[in-house]
Amino acid sequence: MAYENPTIDDFKTRFVRDFPFGTDPQTEVLDQDIANAYALTNNMINQGLFSSQEFYTQAYLLLSAHNLVLNLRASSQGLSGSWNWLEQGKSVGAVSQNFAIPQRILDHPLWSIYFTTPYGAQYMALILPQLAGQIFTVRGSTRP
Repeated sequence: MAYENPTIDDFKTRFVRDFPFGTDPQTEVLDQDIANAYALTNNMINQGLFSSQEFYTQAYLLLSAHNLVLNLRASSQGLSGSWNWLEQGKSVGAVSQNFAIPQRILDHPLWSIYFTTPYGAQYMALILPQLAGQIFTVRGSTRP
């Protein structure tokens, strides 16, 4: 089944508090910036992972926000830019919080880029259950 991509207005509605939308390319996110992020998302997303239009739309918007942040970060920092990795945990007083994304996923050569923004991490949290099927292990040994 082919799902419809969200519009730029859908993006602005979903992320109304996250980005400064406007017309000044120096300080605001332009419609063209969102369109550029959508173009990347179109090449990255697999519609076959999703079971409904709503699920697809949520994933598409999160992945697009992730791409938008990477694009804006790259354009503002140029070649001297560096990655900001997702916070792994924090403590306040006697309360500690650990964000339980397995290290093997954070270190995965293809998936690690998604954890450079909170939107990418949300996208991965949304789709990881779709990527992981049943896992079976059989004890034994092999001989070459």
